[in-house]
Amino acid sequence: MRYSLIPAILFWPLAAQLSITKPAQPAKYIEASGRRAALLGREDGTFEAWVYPIKVLSGFRLSVYVDDSLEPTPLAPLTETTEVHPGHTTLIHVHPAFTIRQTWAASVDDGVLAVLLDIETSRPLKLRASFVPEMKPMWPASFGGQSTGWNEKDGVLTFTEGMRRFRPVLGSPFFKRISEQVGHQLPDRTVIVEFDVDKSGTVPILIAGSRKEYDAAIAAPRTVAETADHHYAAFLKRTTRIGARGLTTAFDWAKLAIEKGWACNEGVGCGLVAGWAPSGASERPGFGWYFGGDTMMSAWAMQDYGDFEGARAALEFLLARQRDDGKIMHEWTQSAALLDWSKYPYGYYHADTTPLLLFTAARYLSQSGDREFLDKYWAQFERAYRFCLTMLDDDGLLSNLKGGAAAVETGALSGKVARDVYLQGVWLGGLDGFEKLARWSNHSELAGEAAQRLAKARASIKPWFVEGKNIFAFAQLKDGTRYEANSGWQGFLVANGGIEKELAARTAASLALPTLATPWGTRLFATDSPFYNPLGYNDGSVWPFVTAQAAMALFRNGQPAAAYRYLHGMAQATGLSGAGFISEYFSGDRFAEGPRAVPHQLFSSVAMVHPLISGMLGLEPDAMNNRLHINPHLPCGLGPVRFDDYRVGKSRLSGVITPGRPSSQIELKGQGPALMIVRGDGPCFDPPPLPALMPGARPE
Repeated sequence: MRYSLIPAILFWPLAAQLSITKPAQPAKYIEASGRRAALLGREDGTFEAWVYPIKVLSGFRLSVYVDDSLEPTPLAPLTETTEVHPGHTTLIHVHPAFTIRQTWAASVDDGVLAVLLDIETSRPLKLRASFVPEMKPMWPASFGGQSTGWNEKDGVLTFTEGMRRFRPVLGSPFFKRISEQVGHQLPDRTVIVEFDVDKSGTVPILIAGSRKEYDAAIAAPRTVAETADHHYAAFLKRTTRIGARGLTTAFDWAKLAIEKGWACNEGVGCGLVAGWAPSGASERPGFGWYFGGDTMMSAWAMQDYGDFEGARAALEFLLARQRDDGKIMHEWTQSAALLDWSKYPYGYYHADTTPLLLFTAARYLSQSGDREFLDKYWAQFERAYRFCLTMLDDDGLLSNLKGGAAAVETGALSGKVARDVYLQGVWLGGLDGFEKLARWSNHSELAGEAAQRLAKARASIKPWFVEGKNIFAFAQLKDGTRYEANSGWQGFLVANGGIEKELAARTAASLALPTLATPWGTRLFATDSPFYNPLGYNDGSVWPFVTAQAAMALFRNGQPAAAYRYLHGMAQATGLSGAGFISEYFSGDRFAEGPRAVPHQLFSSVAMVHPLISGMLGLEPDAMNNRLHINPHLPCGLGPVRFDDYRVGKSRLSGVITPGRPSSQIELKGQGPALMIVRGDGPCFDPPPLPALMPGARPE
């Protein structure tokens, strides 16, 4: 069936209206992050400030002296309300004598952070800002000779290090008094800056990467927040929008969470980090490094919502760091320009990133049709493929022993795995991807070779299927035994490995079992597995990124109700760790964050995007052949689901899918070159029970 595309209809108002207003929860995470700097803190108003790759200060907090009081009143316990917007966050502090609206914002492209204090008072006030000067680069780099300099006339404190390469500043035109100034070393205690406010008005406090950036921003400090709001509103408007009851808002916040993962500095460039959190006493803000696997999963979501430019830039960051033998990086510190990162063992110690690149590159081309990308990087794709061959065992499957870690890094199975099922799923998906890349670039001999290897690998993974349990064994262990536990790690294999339909369907049914499934996602291992631990990082907790893969397997193999339940759970998990964000992982026993989980984890937000668009809506692009496959999986009674600005190559589609039986109704409008539309039956399904999750709830 061929549809000519006509001008799109926009269904949504400007996304600048997106916001969260809630009672303040002092321990919850909030932030203001741009591409070069971030405020990472809590809803009590405390934060640490980063100008990448440097932690400038920590423990920043405000207090107020009212009239002639001798003791300051901290603002933290006075925090009543939190307002979170795409480009800024505001905390409202209420006292009988005053109200202060404290707004955090980060410049999108410059190293500038703003704290704007809108003060309403009928009494003269003295305010105190206290903080610990840090001036430390991200681990594992270090500085010597840190010091500060105080400019009393301008109210600016300058931080520097022995070589004076970096000179970030903290300042305000209102700053008048500082507690101390040590000439050649940073003080080992809190520094205090005080300022006076005689009447209602606004006090701007800026942190910037240089005095030049500070001087430019202090002339109009509100533009920091205004420009950031405009950027994110434009981003939400130009990317795919979804109208689906109970899912729309969480989908929008997921897009924002991924967009806020960009980090740039002069020594390293611009790439996607894995996630953000306050670093506390350490020198890494959450997973604020560049991670290969996390970046590629984020790229899947970016492709889904039409940010082709961002997805390509993210992949190019990885390709620029491909090792000479073809292996793709696992992690890269933001301070890599300050040390010899190759001397550390972390950069390339994962086996899954290289085949995952082949899978992700093919997926990017299927969505974007970007042949120039294929031509430019073909040699690197072939090199990645050649490296994968060095990790093969005789049966055509990948070896963790030869390539490195994949599913397991810590926990009961650490050091025991010879080959795991996640790595094999990624290998099958990567082989399929490379076969496409070779075919599209007219390397028919290599395409044929990849197809033969794929057939062999599919035959070799079949004996991993455990009859009676209807699962694929999680791993072959070093001692020659198999770990035959039901696991969420099968999801990628079942969704993307092209295994036999009967085995895929039987395994998908096991992915929906209550021993594995919780209302907020899939456990890594089922409760009846030998080493199950609901708090174990790799032993039974719930990871959204694994949940995303399980949901795709369920949508594609006859279990849409279970997959939809996961999506509903991810929507409810949005904000549990911090307004607008999804945490790194959760307990397998109850609806609560895992110990020390990162509150803003990008691949967790992917679980709110990728299964929704590619799974529930069933949108599968084939831009290299000007096609779009649509096979929706919608619950009956959901009502019409709308999408706008979905990109396939140079075409943009808007549509409405109305669930029904024997098939759902699909209406499409769009603009750009005509596409061949291939649709599946897409009947609706009876929705499962969808519990309203309360923090600390246990599976029913």
